[in-house]
Amino acid sequence: MNMGDLLALCGIALAAIVLTLTLKKESPAIAFLLALTAGLVILFRVFSGMGGAVREITQVFAQGGMSETLYLPVIKTVGVAVVVRVMGALSRDAGQSALAAKLEIAGSVLAIALCMPLLQQVLSLIEEWI
Repeated sequence: MNMGDLLALCGIALAAIVLTLTLKKESPAIAFLLALTAGLVILFRVFSGMGGAVREITQVFAQGGMSETLYLPVIKTVGVAVVVRVMGALSRDAGQSALAAKLEIAGSVLAIALCMPLLQQVLSLIEEWI
């Protein structure tokens, strides 16, 4: 992903914002679906370009002798955070604030669960030092 890609994504977002604001009073359901579609297009374009970056990050960590068990939980947790943030925003846009709050709680619990292997390794490292 480069600066041109980011500008294109901003253009998609801006067009969707203008259209949803125009449609919101007359047809809120269509405005919501338009916002959802624009969000999915943006996320698809971002995630389709991430494959190369993930391979490079994996190679860098492997060259540094770092085990997957150290960085994989962090990457998964970031993924959970992105999904929860997007779904929370969509829920709020649809007027479902309580649902968004529940999603955020579920995401927090999952993030803690995903980081448990990393926490266990840190605790065992501290135990070795002591």
